[in-house]
Amino acid sequence: MLLRIVGALSVAILIVVVVALYALRPEPLVSLGLVFPILTSVFITSTSLVVAYVAVKAYSREGLHSVLFLGCGALVFGCAGLIAAMFLGSEGQNFSATVLAMGAELSAVLHLVCASLTYRGDDPKEGGGHRPVLWVSLASLSVVLVVAAAAGGALPTFYAAGVGTTILDQVVLGAAALTFAGSAAVVFVVSSRSAVLQWYSLALGATALGLVGIAFSNGDMSALSMRAGWATLYLGGVLLAASVLSAERLSRVPSGRSTSPA
Repeated sequence: MLLRIVGALSVAILIVVVVALYALRPEPLVSLGLVFPILTSVFITSTSLVVAYVAVKAYSREGLHSVLFLGCGALVFGCAGLIAAMFLGSEGQNFSATVLAMGAELSAVLHLVCASLTYRGDDPKEGGGHRPVLWVSLASLSVVLVVAAAAGGALPTFYAAGVGTTILDQVVLGAAALTFAGSAAVVFVVSSRSAVLQWYSLALGATALGLVGIAFSNGDMSALSMRAGWATLYLGGVLLAASVLSAERLSRVPSGRSTSPA
């Protein structure tokens, strides 16, 4: 019952956000630069931090590596997404595009590892130790390195003023979207084992769809695909949090051996 309520609420939130972003014109969007950061911090970053915390806690308790990679993937996307959102529609558009694309790809790879372990049936191992700290530190460091490289101009151009996003940006976002979609498909295959996995699959699918919308926007803040893309990313964040929190509530995690009731 709780999952159905969360699902209905998530769809309602998506519709409201899409309508709100579509109603705003480019000028207010640029002048009100806090719109995207606020929405991103609420629907992506905050939920990602919760997911990371619950995942580390679950790993320490049950020793499932799949949730450890899930938490790291959520952490990378949550941090990269917020940093990118802070510079949308500004002179730092190239920095924003670079951080978002690279962060999305890194996160997608981590989620793919989680999905693969889930499909195989992740065997519980002894939890605890320094492994969660190590992986969370590496995930955080990867975001720092991407931000530093983007700010220092060490990476190729992802957005050119007056032209829009480059082919490189579209390729990287496309690769990230395909990876998220592949992860969603892998998890969906075993989703009959747990309602938690069904929500996790939907979260990955929504994230993939959101990245496709952003890729097709050409970096244009007034494009409906840009606004709808970010709104769909927000939906993905809500669904991911619902998946992990429901698993925690049932004292289970999204692993291939889970048998959580719907």
